[in-house]
Amino acid sequence: MKKPVTTHSGKMKVIFALIIVLLLAATFLLNAVALVLSNRFPLSVDLTANAAYEIGDETKQVLSALSQDITIDVLATEEAFSGDSYLVQAKRILEHYPQYSDRVSLRYIDYAADPSYAASHPDLTLSEGDVIVSGNGRVRQVSMTSLFNYAYTASGSLTIESSRAEEAVTGAILNVLSNRDVRIGVLTGNGQQDMPNFTALLVNNNYVLESAVAATSDLSAYDALLLLAPQSDLSEDDVRKLEEYLYNNGSYGKTLFYAASVTQTVLPNLETFLSEWGVTVGDGSVFETKAERTYQYQPYYPIADYTSENWRDMLIDSSTPMLMPLCRPLEVLFDSRDGQYTETLLSFGESAGVRPSDAGEGFAADDAQQWGPMPAMVLASRKVYENGVLAKQSNVVVTGSVSMLEEVCLQNSSLANSSYLLNLFNTLTQREETVTIAPKSLSGKTLGITTAQVSTLGMVLGGVIPLAILAAGIGVWLYRRYK
Repeated sequence: MKKPVTTHSGKMKVIFALIIVLLLAATFLLNAVALVLSNRFPLSVDLTANAAYEIGDETKQVLSALSQDITIDVLATEEAFSGDSYLVQAKRILEHYPQYSDRVSLRYIDYAADPSYAASHPDLTLSEGDVIVSGNGRVRQVSMTSLFNYAYTASGSLTIESSRAEEAVTGAILNVLSNRDVRIGVLTGNGQQDMPNFTALLVNNNYVLESAVAATSDLSAYDALLLLAPQSDLSEDDVRKLEEYLYNNGSYGKTLFYAASVTQTVLPNLETFLSEWGVTVGDGSVFETKAERTYQYQPYYPIADYTSENWRDMLIDSSTPMLMPLCRPLEVLFDSRDGQYTETLLSFGESAGVRPSDAGEGFAADDAQQWGPMPAMVLASRKVYENGVLAKQSNVVVTGSVSMLEEVCLQNSSLANSSYLLNLFNTLTQREETVTIAPKSLSGKTLGITTAQVSTLGMVLGGVIPLAILAAGIGVWLYRRYK
């Protein structure tokens, strides 16, 4: 009986089939390995100009130095972070945390379907999309709205302007690792103005804010106090309580932040208190006569200069302008006196004037009697030195513009108000667990130019260039016509 003959073509078919099987197996194995690695390590490459989908070096340093386990719970399903480009960006940022540290766990939790999770956090008011960071026996809640910066469009609708997801989550991690809460008392009882965007900025950056009354509250429990444009004068007892608070039984280490308003009347007790610290709040409202030093051509929305280089250099971009709307003029009474010191942080230039509060409707810039330079924000301090080294101090920060704390100033990423104020509070309250991470925008870069440059650019684009093109066309026609 003859054996079957295996032809050459038959062998090739068998080899080809084996190759296909091996390729399929290798592809399956490669995908499985890539899936495992992608869950543990960052394998993607961010090609955006500002690395919007990547965490920065500061966060990487925080994660590499972790010595305790951190859990990040996102109160939503993964599918909920899809569709909108900023939600996708926030999800990508969150996914990087466990990829850069084995001590970080990321979980997506449908807390509405799991009532046991809410029961395990009875002190928190949970909302969908919130991020709960826990570790070191502490918990920090980051609301979903705190992951982004917002701005109003020309039509008046609210839209996301940039993402601060990395800053918010990294800040929360540092907060739970710290054993110290920085508490700020918001003084009430004298018609103080409510500045919700400013207080939200502090809360979102892990400060603990509480309402306080100078006459009845235990002010010593607070690292700093906010006194925002009171409409009625403080009593002598209130002023005494503030002095006792800043003295702190000789330990100092306290800060009072005072913001004035153009709507205030004369406040004798408060003004006397401030003058003892070396600052006087003048009458009227500062206006600017140079268009390039205003916000959207509004003279009473002037830009202030960074007088103190030390505080200016803390900014990520020191060229970013500082807006001081509806600002009262300040005066520094002394540079130093008996252990007291003043430092001008922000100031207006020579082109700025002051419109008195009693000026009539016919007031013109030439009618102004007071002109710059003049302070816009002053840091007054009482310092104690031991062996020539600063041992302790208390501070009173005075700004002539409570309007610098409004939404138009704090939510605009083209202005430095929010970052400057955070640097100020972080330093004066001696917070070490802080991060400075620039917001990340997914839109195209904006053209950062002044109002004067807008006019110049408009003239060039709308007049000079078209006329030049027209002249060139006429010249070519004449040349060809009479050649």
